[in-house]
Amino acid sequence: MKAIEFQAVAHDGVLDIPQEHRRVLDGKKVRVVLVDVEPQGSDANETVLSRLRKVKTQGPADLSTNHDAYIVGERDA
Repeated sequence: MKAIEFQAVAHDGVLDIPQEHRRVLDGKKVRVVLVDVEPQGSDANETVLSRLRKVKTQGPADLSTNHDAYIVGERDA
């Protein structure tokens, strides 16, 4: 699979493929993944670490102490 990446502005549900890629892609079945490149709201200046600090996990209260037992599946952990 060959990947081609470019930026385009969506208008009326249409994306224009740049001229240099049209000949290569013409008639081919393609997979399209759309990613909004403009930052949204106040999260734009937020670092990855500050975003990771907001991640909440669930698990047993003693997971940090007995994590090896949980990984190998000991029943009494």
